Amino acid sequence: YQHYVNYQSSGINAEYGGFPVTITHVTGAFWGLVALWTATDFYGADLLVTVLAMVYPAWMSYKAEKSGAYPTQWIGYWIIFAFLYMFEFLQFLVSSIPIYQTFKMALLLWCMFPNESNGSVVLYNGMLKPALAALDGWVNSIKTPIVEFPKED
Repeated sequence: YQHYVNYQSSGINAEYGGFPVTITHVTGAFWGLVALWTATDFYGADLLVTVLAMVYPAWMSYKAEKSGAYPTQWIGYWIIFAFLYMFEFLQFLVSSIPIYQTFKMALLLWCMFPNESNGSVVLYNGMLKPALAALDGWVNSIKTPIVEFPKED
């Protein structure tokens, strides 16, 4: 049996003595634990999801702005994030959805995925952009200002 194990693991991660654990295994275990943490709604799960949902997109948005590019992915991501944030004010709905934090995390990770057809692009171009275009026409049709600021003399 020992000969079989040594033979099977001889080419795998040889720098660690042939231990058959790769970075893919570690990454999968990390996201599995995060999913379990959020699914059980353990202490701090909403904070964890919020931090994961803000740090990487904020950094990538900063890099995009620094380079002078405004990719649809990050514009769409922040609009989706804002819609989710507003949805969470309806606490009676959020509390009735089982494993809401896990679904939210999965949706936002899909939106962050560095790919041409990630969640941000699909949802923004498919649903949000047409809805916001319809709202834009309605908002522009309102002629009276909602708030008037005093004019400086």
